[in-house]
Amino acid sequence: MNLYIASTSEYAGKTLVALALGKIWGGAGVKVGYLKILGKIPVMEGGRLVDEDASFIANQLGLEGPPEAFCPAVITPDLVMAAYRGEDLRLRGKITASVRDAEARSEILLVGGTANARDGYFFGLSPLELIVNFNCRVVLVDRFEGEKSMDQVLWAAQVLGPRLLGVIFNRVAPAQESFVRGTAGTFLEGRGIRVLGAVPLDPLLDSVSVGSLVPRLNAAVLAEGPSPGTMIERFCVGTMDVEHALRIFRGIPRKAVVTGGFRTDIQLAALETDTVALVLTGGVAPNDIILSKAREKGVAVLKVAEDTFSTVEKFERILGRLRIREPEKVARGVEAVRASVDTDALLALCRKA
Repeated sequence: MNLYIASTSEYAGKTLVALALGKIWGGAGVKVGYLKILGKIPVMEGGRLVDEDASFIANQLGLEGPPEAFCPAVITPDLVMAAYRGEDLRLRGKITASVRDAEARSEILLVGGTANARDGYFFGLSPLELIVNFNCRVVLVDRFEGEKSMDQVLWAAQVLGPRLLGVIFNRVAPAQESFVRGTAGTFLEGRGIRVLGAVPLDPLLDSVSVGSLVPRLNAAVLAEGPSPGTMIERFCVGTMDVEHALRIFRGIPRKAVVTGGFRTDIQLAALETDTVALVLTGGVAPNDIILSKAREKGVAVLKVAEDTFSTVEKFERILGRLRIREPEKVARGVEAVRASVDTDALLALCRKA
């Protein structure tokens, strides 16, 4: 049986749901497979082109097979230009062969879907057509956004019909939980759409480790600070006066502070609060007092060449495309899904299909 994990938008949480279902069901003795239809994070592993997410999930689930088998279609600049030239990309045959091979080795094959029902058309791949051709049932993952989510879920239910087994809401803020489980859930259930769970917003899952931040910012490490696996949950921009900065910094734990390398006053203020890392911009190194105090407090100090505005833009892109990689985040994410999603009911629905 094939379960297509769809979403209403980018960064809705498909990777988290696929990883959690694979671990939870695999732990219960179900033979689970995984395959991602269209990969957008090309990396080289052992001289082979693979999708980073697909390769990570396959490794986490202990699946056997060549890395490229878990994502037969990986988008690269060359593939994009070939599509513009109207060349035959020959993706359908590769995808079909990979799906059939994975099906043969799985009781339930988790199929990682695209960002939405239109993603892939440029490459001649219609998500809805693939769902039908591979006889998939669908679980929809939605990053809850009120009425916008209702529009998206209702549209998906109309298009997918009985193939849709249910919806999982993700990143639900504490203030929204009772509304999602009550009012929104009742509304959708009344229209024949099963709400399988609501995964609460967790700052840790939206965090990035110090170690993974360094290469993404192309930063020089001036002070080691905590271990590379220490998580940064928020970031602040230190461009204001020091009194205003202190008031803001005190209210935000486990943060990184981005400020100019010459702003010694802001750097000192950050070091007086719960700060994981200082990111100093403009290629300017701090003075010895700052470095000494940072080492004493266990705060990482990173230096980047870009200005503050450009560095903040990088931070926003990093936080927008967070991946579950660190062991702490994997364990936390799986337990969040286990606690808030009716995975037993979803498994039963899969087996009936």
